[in-house]
Amino acid sequence: MRQNFNNFIAFLFSLLNAFHWLSQTVAQEEWRVPDMPENVHWKTDDNSITIWWNPPATADEILVRGYTISYGIGTPNRRVIIEGANTNAFTINKLKSNTTYVFALTAYNEADGEDSEKFFFTATTEIGKSSDEQLINLQRPTNVNANAISPTEISIQWTDPNVDIYYDHQSESIRSLFRKRKYVIQYGEYQSLNLEKVTSAVPYVLLSNLQPATDYEIIIKIILPNGIESAWTIREVVQTLPNVALMGGSKLIELRFNFEQSEKCFFYSDSSAPLQWKMIEAKSYDELKGRSAKHFVSLQSTIFDKNYGHLISTPIILNDNNYCLSVWIYVKQFSKGTLTIALLRKEKHYDDSNNLFIGRLEEMPKEQWHHSLLDFVNSRHVFQISFKVRKEDGNQFWLALDDIALHSGKCNSDPDAPLRDNGQFEC
Repeated sequence: MRQNFNNFIAFLFSLLNAFHWLSQTVAQEEWRVPDMPENVHWKTDDNSITIWWNPPATADEILVRGYTISYGIGTPNRRVIIEGANTNAFTINKLKSNTTYVFALTAYNEADGEDSEKFFFTATTEIGKSSDEQLINLQRPTNVNANAISPTEISIQWTDPNVDIYYDHQSESIRSLFRKRKYVIQYGEYQSLNLEKVTSAVPYVLLSNLQPATDYEIIIKIILPNGIESAWTIREVVQTLPNVALMGGSKLIELRFNFEQSEKCFFYSDSSAPLQWKMIEAKSYDELKGRSAKHFVSLQSTIFDKNYGHLISTPIILNDNNYCLSVWIYVKQFSKGTLTIALLRKEKHYDDSNNLFIGRLEEMPKEQWHHSLLDFVNSRHVFQISFKVRKEDGNQFWLALDDIALHSGKCNSDPDAPLRDNGQFEC
């Protein structure tokens, strides 16, 4: 008797639960289709996608019996039906790697029309990794050397320790992948949230359009086309050079750059040029001892070298109308090429050049120091002094510069006139 009573109680509870479910179902409308699912998210790997979502906001009022996912390349022509209103995630497998798919997600019931409006989105699967490529473990770049070379530029070079490991790797897929590597350089003002990224195919980059006298933080990593990447380098902090402003008014301003003070950075060799200017000691060259200076800058090439070198000053601002540029030049006998002395001015959309002198090296005095004086009218814009030497294929040259002087007023024909560095030109 007790057993029969227990069975009756269990049946009664089942009946009540069924009635409760039926009352809820009846309370929800099914005479119209559901609204679309909400808060749709997804994540891909190389051969699958997982999609998750929230039910429609009106699911308590309009019955939802399940969901559909349509997908395909270009058009969503395959369809998956997912039963159950409370199912809110689904994984689709066997997708192609590195491929963009179109997806459409709906909610459905048995009303006319059945499906809600479609939620469309596209997603791209990741690049597949071969078994060999999974062995790659990239090390971060080392020996990072970042230097401010002007008020608006920082040059950065580094060593890639992975070259010795993967460049000539026995696996062809690893070799091919590694040789397509890119370096990502992230930089921005120190402790700023405004960071920018540039990429380079070689372990060198020149950052430009920076702010003068500003600290910049720099980090670098290596990334492969399949998404494998190294850790970031330890942060480097470098300060750009201050702008140079010579505020002369009607007062005579005279400056001499004689390369005796290595800590002063009045001039630098353009790192993008194939030939680089170098500081040399006079005692190493007997023919240069005709001057009292101990150091000069020189540029040389063989017949096999690339064709030009470029020496540039830090940016300068002048206020007077007339100025004189003075320089001592030494050219060796065999030299053939062209020397161009110019004032460079960078505008927003173009570079402007005012050539003060263009001369053939073979027509200039040889094996002796000679003095060149060049007048120019101040444009009242920021400018840089430029010395560019260029040669033709098969030619070569060697020349040195000393005592590059700048002073207000017209050029004085006396090369021994005293020139003063009054300390206003700093970098």
